[in-house]
Amino acid sequence: MTESDSARERDVTATGILREFQDDWEAGLRPNLEDYASRAPEDVRQEVLAELINADLRRRRSLGENPSPTDYIQRFPADQPTITAAFSAIDDTIVTEGSKREPDLGSTEVDIAVGEKLGKYEIRSVLGIGGMGVVFGAYDTVIRREVAIKLLSSKHSTNENALSRLLQEAQTAGAMHHPNIVGIYDVLEVEGAYYVVMEKVPGDDLSEVLKKSTRGFLDWKLATRIAMDCCDALTAAHAQGLIHRDIKPQNIMLTVESTVKLLDFGLAKSDQDSEKALTQHGTILGTPDFMSPEQCSAREINSLSDIYSLGATYYDLLTGHAPFTESGTQLQVMFAHCNQPVPSVSEKHPEVPAGCDRIIQRAMAKRPEDRYQSAAEMRKDLAALLSKEEPPPPVAAPAVTAAKHFPWKIAAGGAVVVAALAILFALSGLFNDRSNDGLQTENGNAFAGKANQNVPIFRGVTADTIRLGTTTAFNGPNEELGRNMVIGMKSYFDSVNDAGGVHGRRIELTVLDDRYDPDKALENMKQLFEDRKVFAVIGNVGTPTANVTSVFASKNGHLFFAPLTGASLLREDPPDRYIFNYRASYQDETAALVKYFVESLRIAPEQIAVFAQNDAFGDDGFAGVARAVKPYDIEVDQLLRVGYDRNQFNIDEAVSTIVDDKNDIRAIVMVSTYKVAARFVKRVKAVKPDMVFGAVSFVGSRAFAEEFRENGPADGEGVIVTQVVPPFMSNATGVLEYRRLLQKYNPEYEPGFVSLEGFIAARIFTEGLRLAGPDLNTETLIDALHRINDLDIGIGPMLTFSPSRHQASDRVWGTRLTKEGEFESFDLE
Repeated sequence: MTESDSARERDVTATGILREFQDDWEAGLRPNLEDYASRAPEDVRQEVLAELINADLRRRRSLGENPSPTDYIQRFPADQPTITAAFSAIDDTIVTEGSKREPDLGSTEVDIAVGEKLGKYEIRSVLGIGGMGVVFGAYDTVIRREVAIKLLSSKHSTNENALSRLLQEAQTAGAMHHPNIVGIYDVLEVEGAYYVVMEKVPGDDLSEVLKKSTRGFLDWKLATRIAMDCCDALTAAHAQGLIHRDIKPQNIMLTVESTVKLLDFGLAKSDQDSEKALTQHGTILGTPDFMSPEQCSAREINSLSDIYSLGATYYDLLTGHAPFTESGTQLQVMFAHCNQPVPSVSEKHPEVPAGCDRIIQRAMAKRPEDRYQSAAEMRKDLAALLSKEEPPPPVAAPAVTAAKHFPWKIAAGGAVVVAALAILFALSGLFNDRSNDGLQTENGNAFAGKANQNVPIFRGVTADTIRLGTTTAFNGPNEELGRNMVIGMKSYFDSVNDAGGVHGRRIELTVLDDRYDPDKALENMKQLFEDRKVFAVIGNVGTPTANVTSVFASKNGHLFFAPLTGASLLREDPPDRYIFNYRASYQDETAALVKYFVESLRIAPEQIAVFAQNDAFGDDGFAGVARAVKPYDIEVDQLLRVGYDRNQFNIDEAVSTIVDDKNDIRAIVMVSTYKVAARFVKRVKAVKPDMVFGAVSFVGSRAFAEEFRENGPADGEGVIVTQVVPPFMSNATGVLEYRRLLQKYNPEYEPGFVSLEGFIAARIFTEGLRLAGPDLNTETLIDALHRINDLDIGIGPMLTFSPSRHQASDRVWGTRLTKEGEFESFDLE
């Protein structure tokens, strides 16, 4: 008998053992597990035992029994890892919108139903149901947009691991804002239940797209474009030190506009986090069909594991099935990932270019150091393939010896988590250990020597990347300002990246949430520069936060560019070398308001009051008004100021003082945030409907208007808001470009003044990068910014920096709310 004959006989024996065991159960017998296990060939005993225990466990549970691992360990004391693996299969699959099975809320334990309200969110539909809970379709009645809300079922809401995964997804995805990543808007906690509010994506996940495809697989060009967009999403995630760990077709959405969206960061892991944050030692998280060899064996993983999973997903899109689906059970699929060569796509699909195979083979190399060393590197080869420039052959790697394949066909169920297989693989000798000594960087990524494009040239700068950061408000009273500022910046940066970047470098933006809290903002700055190693910060939001973050930047020689604030502390004379502003100052804005009140509306200067936040932001605005009324012989102690505490809504005293007739106030300059400003206007107008209100731009025009729409926009009619950017619906050349790119990269966002400001900031910063040339560091960029003189980006004023001028524009525009709740432009002069 030859060796191959012997192998075939062992295959039949292994398959026969499992089939007979199942047949006995089907016949109503209770087969003896020990007898069947003793018949297994020694070289496959552990795999057969795992399948036998898994089948036995499922059958006993179907009879109402609930055996524990201990029950089996007592019977097989030497096989504890195998027993743990058999207990691993957990079905946690969400049924997506559009699938054949109708969602049945009766099968879940949730405390909210369609038609009810969750805060400002109206629950309108059920998008999906899974073992962990429900995903609802909802409507945000304040922002007026469709959202999705993920809610854990009652039985999982007290499960520490389930809750940890839900919050992990919110924290990781919520920190990223990228056109190819589903956005997280909010996290709610109501009576102990946690809800994650996220972007609702109209479309199908790629598994559904494949099912609906007439051929069962995608055209190679479409598949390649999808893979490129996934690379962009992973580049953004990896730039923040996040590893997704579950890249697969079900976690990638294709919208009706053909935009790719990566979702489900429930398993995501920071390269700085302990593995214990989500799991116990020896547990494997992921989906077997798309898991990397190191993931299969529960070894330490880094971003290169996501590269492998994306390669497997690309294979699936091109063929209609995962690379090792035909290997059999989950154990055998994972075994194949570690030992079997990746099958050729073009052999079965000759219409697919050989370049697709080369990309897949490199992405799915068994050894991490033989793969693409970044998602950006993989994207370059994908782009070259589309442009008919064949990608280079993969770096030579040791040949993988194909392991014997056992064609087991016993179904083990749809597992999402497979536990303790690391020990099983080690005992079976299924994973060949190859040393990575000398190839680990501080963030866990493996690199390929001189060929690596991510070796830092300067902090935050590599041969192909410039990493920027921002600390901003993504939650709290100013969340809409932070979100929109980032969206505007990213819309321009994404267009630059699609055009090849700046001197061959892509621009990446790391976003951290500070909730408009100075202490948190300072903590974020330290993390951005010291841990995340960003090159510069751009578009930070708020004066109180800038009061500490700008000092940190200047003290350490870090560039602090275009914050969303008009604070005078950022406008020293002569200017701080490391602080640059785009916008007009609050003094410019308040001076324009006072001049308009006095000279156009004929309001006496002594009848003007200030409603201001009780902090550096309010102080700065009040000082601007005081300076503006001084030429009218009004001293600072004669100027009435009322206010409120930051992040609070305590305005009772402010309202009563303003409406007191003895103060004879006719106009108010508001230096405040949008939520509290709207409440103040409504309450004052209820007593004095003819009061004139003017607010500086930080109020956030769109969010401000939305606050009035909830109870009728008439309350806001006539309220003036100064702007530091031109009207966002104008046909100015630069504004047209802004709207086009916003629609292209972030179509779910409406145009607005704040996102336009972010766009302009990114546009100016990019011009500085171009002028600085390829030899980039902080000082060369600052010198380049000083050379920007009369830059015309199509917004009206020419923009200029110099060593003595670090504010590019002094221009202030006037807008006011109509009774319909929209803004109209008017001349402040």
